[in-house]
Amino acid sequence: MTLSLFFTRLFSMLVTTALAAAPAQDPCVGVPGGCAPVNMATPLIPMIGSLLVGFAGGGAVIFVIIGGIQMILSMGDEGAATKGKTSMLYALGGFMLALASQAIVTFVHTRAAPLATAATPHLDFMAAVVSAILSILNVAFIGIVIYAAIRLVIAWGKADAFQKAMNTILWAIIGTLLINAANAIVHAVLNLGL
Repeated sequence: MTLSLFFTRLFSMLVTTALAAAPAQDPCVGVPGGCAPVNMATPLIPMIGSLLVGFAGGGAVIFVIIGGIQMILSMGDEGAATKGKTSMLYALGGFMLALASQAIVTFVHTRAAPLATAATPHLDFMAAVVSAILSILNVAFIGIVIYAAIRLVIAWGKADAFQKAMNTILWAIIGTLLINAANAIVHAVLNLGL
């Protein structure tokens, strides 16, 4: 008997035995509501983000140390000291970017997770997008007001710079009020159930 014939007979015997076996019992029998599908990637996303931010933080510390060493060893050479400063700034900028990316992933994850079980996913998706945009614009409003307030402080009595900062604050407030009012009006109309 050849080896290929042996494996062919063994395979056919296994298939016959498997087909003759009793059918497997459904594991969802007796579970109220049946079995719900489980998404294994959902809990992994924040863990992977935290791991990558940890690596970025470690890399940033290493490059800040390298930049500090370059500054110490510059011996008064302005070019070498500038290389050290640049290395430190890039390391800190990269770390801030990594933190911001983790915040963005977490923000999107928390907004998108309920969509997996939604009855009307297209409407819930649009609601999540509008809510996310509204949150981002409100954070931008805070940033603009802080920036304009700093501009007010450093205006040093210059009427033009002072007026420009005041206009920035005024238009930021008006824009934010209109955006939030539009959101409130849409929610009120949708809740009427027309």
